[in-house]
Amino acid sequence: MRKNLSLLAFVLSLMSLAAFAQTSTMDQKSEKNVHITQGPTITSITGTSATINWTTDKNAANHVKYRVANGAWKSAYTGGGSTNHSAQLTGLQPGQTVDWQILTRDGDVRTSGQFQTASTAAGTAPDVNAGSGANAGTGAASSTAHVALYRGDNPGNKDMHLYTTNQSEITAAGWTPVGTVGYVATSQESGTAPLYRILLGNGDHFYTTSADERNTVLGQGGKDEGIVGYIATSQQPGTRPLYRLVSTKDGTHLYTTNPGDLATAAAQGYRQEGIAGYVFES
Repeated sequence: MRKNLSLLAFVLSLMSLAAFAQTSTMDQKSEKNVHITQGPTITSITGTSATINWTTDKNAANHVKYRVANGAWKSAYTGGGSTNHSAQLTGLQPGQTVDWQILTRDGDVRTSGQFQTASTAAGTAPDVNAGSGANAGTGAASSTAHVALYRGDNPGNKDMHLYTTNQSEITAAGWTPVGTVGYVATSQESGTAPLYRILLGNGDHFYTTSADERNTVLGQGGKDEGIVGYIATSQQPGTRPLYRLVSTKDGTHLYTTNPGDLATAAAQGYRQEGIAGYVFES
């Protein structure tokens, strides 16, 4: 009887080793043959956290690296064994660009991209459908996800305007929604540049695609409000100019894609400052 028990224990031990070897192989070598079949999508975006979701054609690990504003990389990892994946990104900062990478178990990059956090800690931002081919910095600008750029006007000062991808930010501030001026990309690709947002001392929200101009304004006391999105740096099919104007009365700025607004704004004391960039039409 004792011999039979020992033999059974030996057989069970061999089975456990075989199962472990199979799992290890699944998590390492075979993961290189796993493909993303849906997503990634970034959901539940606030100023401090977000959730990234994707599915794969075979079992694989949840392995995500992310960083805020080119800071230190953080890791969110869960062992393999599923085709449905979700990872929560925490410790984010309001109004900042988040770089993310979905990796294999042993660290090879499957896909990567960027998204913007909400402008305030308690705020929310639109979901981002990055797509399985997302890869920041490559490809055509039109291949990435686009979100609406909304305009709001300050009811107490008609020269004050707010442009944001988060419509609730306009209403929460008590401003008047005006509509959509165009669309911005959620991640940077070839032919696009970040649209920086800075709060000036007079309460004006200032927008520029020039890193040098941004640094100059910050050096003059402006408050960095992050990146609104990414817009084209030259005229492309499916884009239109975002005109920039400044008030000669109080130095506040107006941005519009409607050429008909230019004459009206001039009559109200605005001076044209050129084209900030080119927003997408859809």
